[in-house]
Amino acid sequence: MLGLIYPAVLGTILYQLVFTIAHVLREQYPLSAIIWIKWTLVVISIGFYVCDYLYIVFTKHYYWWSFLCDVVFLLALYATIIAIDVDNPRNLPHNKVVLLCYFIFLLVYLLWDGYEFLTLPRGHEREFYRSLVSWEVLWLFVIGVFEIVALLWNNDFMISVLIIVILSVVTIWFGFLVSRMRKLI
Repeated sequence: MLGLIYPAVLGTILYQLVFTIAHVLREQYPLSAIIWIKWTLVVISIGFYVCDYLYIVFTKHYYWWSFLCDVVFLLALYATIIAIDVDNPRNLPHNKVVLLCYFIFLLVYLLWDGYEFLTLPRGHEREFYRSLVSWEVLWLFVIGVFEIVALLWNNDFMISVLIIVILSVVTIWFGFLVSRMRKLI
């Protein structure tokens, strides 16, 4: 089932991105900093999404409630892409919604990985889940604090740039963790 849902959502996102690129190439949208910010956020989100998919593929224990977590991941991803608002070349992304979606991603991961950590016997796999939980707690804190900053600060352009930096680090780190997970199976 997941083998069908994930590619369908990814296809929808890629279609939206290609559609916007076509508008820029036909000079219907001016190439601006806003467009670059939005494209970068979409690429980061796709990277995070691919890591999420691989994480689920490499998971040894898939429970009935894991499917519900996957549905939350897919809905949050789709909400992230909608909040980035790639089709609108004049306005910056809805930064607070993007941050909220990533906060939801990490919170659901924390619940899932926390359960795994608490139920696994001592060993390499449990230590791996300890590192996952530590990563999730750290970035939940960072994204939560930055969400508060975004609510109080009125410079949406700088917030967008900082979101790119934060989410790039989160995604790259997630990629390293997923590659470590692959070695465990």
